[in-house]
Amino acid sequence: MNGNDWQELLYLMLPDGYARNGQRLNAELQAEGNTLASVERSAQDMLNGVTPFTAVALLSDWKRVLGLSVSNGMTIQARRQQIMAKLVETGGLSRNYFIRLAKSLGYDVTIDEPEPFRCGRNRCGDRLWIPEIVWVWIVNIQDGQVPVYRFRCGSSATGERLMSFGQNMLESIFRDLKPAHTQVVFNYVENKT
Repeated sequence: MNGNDWQELLYLMLPDGYARNGQRLNAELQAEGNTLASVERSAQDMLNGVTPFTAVALLSDWKRVLGLSVSNGMTIQARRQQIMAKLVETGGLSRNYFIRLAKSLGYDVTIDEPEPFRCGRNRCGDRLWIPEIVWVWIVNIQDGQVPVYRFRCGSSATGERLMSFGQNMLESIFRDLKPAHTQVVFNYVENKT
């Protein structure tokens, strides 16, 4: 309801015979109606903020609680995707866990775990890695994918661009989740067809 609807409802609550056309009374009821409409909008924002699917005003609170970095210029859709990615994290150390996590964010990745060169196991032409390479893993991101966010009613806000390109959240999420003793390297692979 808007302020005028609330004002009309407040008029109906006045006792019978009360002068309804007074200038001060109209101003008071209009102010009260606008206040009630504002409270109703705030309550709806709080209700929508219960989940990140519908949150708008409370997205910054979701990001703060989840410990996500705040980036200026991110669209509402991108912020929701970042929050949902953080919420879906279940934890894991396997290749499959990180591949599934990337898939849930819309990326096709493969993960390589290089091994050092060993006599008797490797042969001429194999890459020479140092022994410490066992602590490095390489994430190959197919087609150098970057999320594209198109303006959508209900999912975008006034003033946002009709189309924007999101940040590659995959790198920051993987760096947050990787085992502390390892180093992750990102390799953007372009498919040549």
